[in-house]
Amino acid sequence: MWKKLIIATAVLTASSIGFTQQPVQESQKDTEVAQKETQAAKPSPEEQMEKLRKVAQGRLGVKVEHVLPTPIPGVYELAVNNEIIYMDATGDHVIMGDIFNTLSRKNLTQEAKEKLHTIKFSELPLKDAIKTVHGNGSRQLAVFSDPNCTYCKILERDLAKLNDITIYTFLYPVITSGSRDASANIWCAKDPVKAWKEALIDNKPAPKRDGHCDISVLDRNIELGAKYGVTGTPTVFVPSGKRAPGAVGIDYLERLLSESKSSQ
Repeated sequence: MWKKLIIATAVLTASSIGFTQQPVQESQKDTEVAQKETQAAKPSPEEQMEKLRKVAQGRLGVKVEHVLPTPIPGVYELAVNNEIIYMDATGDHVIMGDIFNTLSRKNLTQEAKEKLHTIKFSELPLKDAIKTVHGNGSRQLAVFSDPNCTYCKILERDLAKLNDITIYTFLYPVITSGSRDASANIWCAKDPVKAWKEALIDNKPAPKRDGHCDISVLDRNIELGAKYGVTGTPTVFVPSGKRAPGAVGIDYLERLLSESKSSQ
C-alpha cells in the first residue's frame, strides 16, 4: 500500500512539474521573439542619424552637413550653415548654444566648430592667390583679404614681420562696393605682390587695369570663400587647416604656425 502511494505521488509530482514548466518555456520563447522584433524595429545609430538629418533638412529647409551623437544621451550635433546646433532624436526640438563639459572644463561646441571650419590646405587653388615669399619661404599660410578692409591692413603689417614664410593672398572683395575694382587693379598689376603691399601698407592704390585683363579669379575666390564659410576679412588659414578670423597679432600667428607644424 505504501509502495503504491509513493509511486502515485511520484507520478503526480512529475505530471505537475511537466504542467507548470510548459507555460514557462512558452513565455520565454515569446519574450525572445518580442525582443528580436524590438531590436529589428530599432534603427542602428547610423540609420537614426540619417533619419534625423532628413527630418532636420525637411523642417528647417537647410542643408545639414553632418549629424553626430553627443555625450548627452538622445541629443545630436548637427552642422548647419557652418554652425553647430543640437536636436533631440525626434527632431522636434532644436537646442541653440554651447555645451560645456564640467569635468574637463572644455567647450565641446567650440571644439566642434573648430573641426567644422577646418579645411584641407592642400586643396586650396594657390594659382588664384598672390604669392609673397619672406626668407626661405619654408612656412605657409593663406589669407582671404580685401584691399579696402581696415583690419586687413593691420594684419598685413604683422605678416610683413614674419620670417621664412610663403603667404598666399586670396583677393576677397566683400567689404565695399569699390573692393572689386581695387582687387582687380591689384591682380592685373605688372607686379601684383608689390601692388598689394603698396595698397595695404603704403595706402597707395594700384594703377587702373587694362580692360583685357582676366579678373574671373575674383569670382572663383568668392565661391571658394563661401565654400569654406569665410564670412569676413581677414581670415587666415595655416597648413593644418585651422583658421584665425580677424586681425590676430603676430604672437598668435606664430603659435598657430607652430601648432600646425607639430600636428603634421
